[in-house]
Amino acid sequence: MGGHAQTSQRIAVVGSGVVGTATGAGLASRGHEVIFCDTSLERIGLLRRQGYHAVDAETLSGHEHDIYLLSVPSPTREGEVDLSYVIAAAETVGRAMRGARNRPLVVVRSTVPPGTTEDIVLPTLVRHSGLEAVEGFGLCMNPEFLRALSATEDFMRPRVIVIGALDEASDLHLRAMYASWRDVTVLSMDLRTAEMTKYIANLFNAAKISFFNELEAICEAIGANPRAAFGAAARGAEGLWNPTYGTRGLSPYGGACLPKDTEGFLGFAKRRGLEKDLLMLQATIATNQRIAQRYERTPHRWEDERASGL
Repeated sequence: MGGHAQTSQRIAVVGSGVVGTATGAGLASRGHEVIFCDTSLERIGLLRRQGYHAVDAETLSGHEHDIYLLSVPSPTREGEVDLSYVIAAAETVGRAMRGARNRPLVVVRSTVPPGTTEDIVLPTLVRHSGLEAVEGFGLCMNPEFLRALSATEDFMRPRVIVIGALDEASDLHLRAMYASWRDVTVLSMDLRTAEMTKYIANLFNAAKISFFNELEAICEAIGANPRAAFGAAARGAEGLWNPTYGTRGLSPYGGACLPKDTEGFLGFAKRRGLEKDLLMLQATIATNQRIAQRYERTPHRWEDERASGL
């Protein structure tokens, strides 16, 4: 697979929304041969007017590509992730790969629940391509960390590139696609861990926003200035300036400050009838108590897992 690093690759971007367009445009700017595939004739027309090669799903089968990037929507409907677009995209790519001899690589860029790439996308590709995974095609999960308003800039200047791969050859192939990104950390892992990484990132962002929204309500209720308090805390709290703080896991928080201050502040709020505005704080305390009980029952197992790097 080392030869990929020295040559332009033929890349099909399936799904041309914010993520797909930013990804394809960025790869094209780095010398790759990019074709966009979409079900929207309006979107196809727009991309063509911008100077890109864009086709519909049926036409994709008439071209041979080295890499297929699946960047289709994965919306939530009634509390469940709708994977219909992902499955349809995998079917389209499977048909496009039928008879391929160049061992193409399929890369999932959509946000999908852990297990989707291996348990749903992979068998769909096998069924529609007639190829066997690993021998006939490679498979990766490459989560995106793009903001809607700056997607292109974020793609061109990533903080990290995460590659979940079915096998080593797939990992090397995708790394080759990113070969011109010199000053960025590339992290390799298995497919499910890569899928989970994207959810961890978004769930943390959501939790952080809700946390500060809760405390803003408390600040306003007691006459404190939330902007001043948040700005100062961002400089003083290790969890806000140290990106790895608290991510080791496998043990409860302890020490002299955290247990007493979380419970003490909740008591302060209760005396003023404000506990209803601190659902996250209550959940934090309850979660820590549950983890502490588990830790007390099997402390040696947890220490062994930490020592092994898990």
